[in-house]
Amino acid sequence: MSNIHADPATNGTTFGKATVTVDPIAGDCVVHALRPGPVMPVMRSTRLHSLDEIHGAYQVQSGLAATDPIAADVARALKFAGQQLKAHQEGRGQ
Repeated sequence: MSNIHADPATNGTTFGKATVTVDPIAGDCVVHALRPGPVMPVMRSTRLHSLDEIHGAYQVQSGLAATDPIAADVARALKFAGQQLKAHQEGRGQ
């Protein structure tokens, strides 16, 4: 895991209960979100390695957003990450 992802409080962007860290050089992102656990809420981290994975996860979270407010936060975080990675890749001519 890169140093960017190691400290989401410093390097991340927060959307409600979800924080996303984007590493444009590696072309990945990690979404940190507080999810319900068996006894109390638990922080879950999900690493997505490409724009395709981010797009797929965004589609799923957008669908869940109608009934799950945290999914809406995650969807906004994924949209932001996708935009950041796409802009970086277009800037490098890939």
